[in-house]
Amino acid sequence: MTPNVLAIVLNWNGLDDTLACLDSLTRLTYPRVTAVVVDNGSRVSPRARVHERHPTVTVLENTRNLGYAEGNNVGIAHALAAGADYVWVLNNDTIVAPSSLSALVDAAARHPRAAAIGGKIVRADDPGIVWMTWGRVTWLQSLIAIVGQGESAAGRFDEERRVPWIPGCSILFRADALREIGPFDGTYFAYHEDVEWAARATHAGWEIWYTGAAEIWHAVHGSSGGAEHYGGFRKYLSARNSVLYARQHGRPWHWALMASAIVSTLPFQFVRRRLRGEQEGIYMKLRGWRDGLLGRPIPLRDLGLE
Repeated sequence: MTPNVLAIVLNWNGLDDTLACLDSLTRLTYPRVTAVVVDNGSRVSPRARVHERHPTVTVLENTRNLGYAEGNNVGIAHALAAGADYVWVLNNDTIVAPSSLSALVDAAARHPRAAAIGGKIVRADDPGIVWMTWGRVTWLQSLIAIVGQGESAAGRFDEERRVPWIPGCSILFRADALREIGPFDGTYFAYHEDVEWAARATHAGWEIWYTGAAEIWHAVHGSSGGAEHYGGFRKYLSARNSVLYARQHGRPWHWALMASAIVSTLPFQFVRRRLRGEQEGIYMKLRGWRDGLLGRPIPLRDLGLE
């Protein structure tokens, strides 16, 4: 039988994007897919507008902003309880190509130990440019490196290959892997939770795969200030969560490498960002690293996240 896929679209005060994403799901060529919207405590409930345009879509409403990780975990629990074979987590500011889900499921069938599969993510404002393909952990100041970002998408990154991790804006999870490994680590709130999940999956003997046959358009940083914005909660959470990741998955030499990279590059980065008036991002990084080291809770109100 054709596997059953449940797509999760997480919404937080971005209903127009969410509706556009749902519209694109109706154009999929894959025959067995349903969608659920998980609302993360938006100012206005999306239920009425979602049902007006997509009457069969389930809407789950959280009373507050649980973040990307726990918000999607609500949808994942719903999908597993509903008996889904695959769970497709999508950012609400993505538009999926009609053949994208078929390509992801086909890749999963070819690789039965694939816990998760990702595709080629291009910029919605310029589909000829790659936003993300897959990533690797470098243990440097930013913890990770993204493959292909800003490069031409034409005839490139079309291969199918095993990779270290895939970005959270589009992940097709195998339900059996989710049952064994568990969902995202909710303590991450947002950013690097996809990296951490892939590490757990790999340690458990699963694989992470990428296929360039699946294409997704992404409105870059639609919820965090735009692609050129340097600062805000994105920098704080990325820094904080790099410390959490190192604590969970790092070795002493990883810690030493990360610390030396921060110490050696941060002064130059501060000067460069200050000349551009972007020093706020450096302060947010420092605060994130500090809070991660000290185990402090995320200051959601200060970051504008509640």
